Amino acid sequence: MMRWNVRVAAGGLALALLTGGAFAVGLSGPDAVKDRQAHMKGLGAASKALFEQVRSGAPDKAVVKLQADKIEAAAKALATWFPPGSGPAAGVKTGALPVIWTKADDFAAAARRLGEEAATLDAAADAGDMAAVAAQTPKVGAACKGCHDKFRAPEKT
Repeated sequence: MMRWNVRVAAGGLALALLTGGAFAVGLSGPDAVKDRQAHMKGLGAASKALFEQVRSGAPDKAVVKLQADKIEAAAKALATWFPPGSGPAAGVKTGALPVIWTKADDFAAAARRLGEEAATLDAAADAGDMAAVAAQTPKVGAACKGCHDKFRAPEKT
């Protein structure tokens, strides 16, 4: 019981950190980029932890639920992480492509798709249905990839 309480408390803190800055008012330029990058790293970490649980063959339902919560919260806030003035046109170093701001409706649709897939994942985790979580995980990954393919510069290796 104690271990579960520690996980819940840690998860709550991580969730607050993951989503808290998304509602910061007035961030632009380098501050918005740093904030966005921190959020993306949190989303990536939650996704990695979830995928590892699914691949393990014996996922811990509490860990799956915690990561699904983080992913859904991040997906809901994602569109707020790209305020005007936080793209390459402002002279800020970022992997975010200008198309995010020039085709804002397309970007919003991609963000909504991730939100919908993440909500379905979270509902499966709420129900404790690990088969449904396993089936939904690639759909969340595909929504992430779809956005990265269109709206993010390729990473340099």
